[in-house]
Amino acid sequence: MSLTNRCGWVLAAALVGSMGIDAQKGPALPDLRRAAADYVLRYAQQLSAVAAEEDSLQLNTSAQEFTPRHLRSDVVLVGLDDGFVAGFRDVFEENGAAAAQRQVRPLTRFRMPPTAALLAQARALSVESRRRYISPALGLLDEPTLPLQCLARKNQARFTFTLESVSTMDGSQVAVLRFEEQGTPRLIPSPDNTPVSGRLWIDVVSGAVTRTELVLRGTDFEYRTTVTYKMDPTLRLWLPVGMQQRVDLVTRLNSDDITNSLIARQSFEARTTYSAFRFLRE
Repeated sequence: MSLTNRCGWVLAAALVGSMGIDAQKGPALPDLRRAAADYVLRYAQQLSAVAAEEDSLQLNTSAQEFTPRHLRSDVVLVGLDDGFVAGFRDVFEENGAAAAQRQVRPLTRFRMPPTAALLAQARALSVESRRRYISPALGLLDEPTLPLQCLARKNQARFTFTLESVSTMDGSQVAVLRFEEQGTPRLIPSPDNTPVSGRLWIDVVSGAVTRTELVLRGTDFEYRTTVTYKMDPTLRLWLPVGMQQRVDLVTRLNSDDITNSLIARQSFEARTTYSAFRFLRE
């Protein structure tokens, strides 16, 4: 074995060893949580501000004669303190027509470090954009990077984590980490103060998050969002490329008697893709 190959083999073994991995048993849960927390912090720092274009097809799947809504938006993902990643959205096209008469799309001029005024403007654009959704319910879990906050070191104590499985995907060992929220106040304000749960697909060696699933489930509702990440070869970051949302709602027409109440059911879906990623510099 050449010196170069031997050094590469030793480095790989050291990386695997640092995660506490057994070839048969997989990673130790504390090591996986620590690696994921380190990754989220590093990710926010490396992300700085990344812009993308979002293409979303929204459907009312409970109505046979309901026109789908096609929205195109500017999106900015911003890495802030303590591993927090904020997402902002500005719809610029609805069903093929301009959503607003503007000479310049504001989020394309987002710059780092953001001022308080710039962040306030970005939040206002996001709120306004949600008014164009086919249902307000799709706005509750519509930030693709939201599940990363469950892994941030300051938030991990709020959750219980369970190692669900470990498998090989695309040549890498990937662990599926299930989480359930225990702490209050809730990380995500939601109907009935419902705790969030879900799953995270984590690259065992690097701690990178490659897929997320976020669920809010109550007596009369279920919100579910799944996000898929891919490594961007130019920016060299794992970035969200697809998001699938589904919302199921039950409305009780005579809520005083739950067992005998008449109910109306509604279901909504959003199928979203992201492209044209680029760094926004100072």
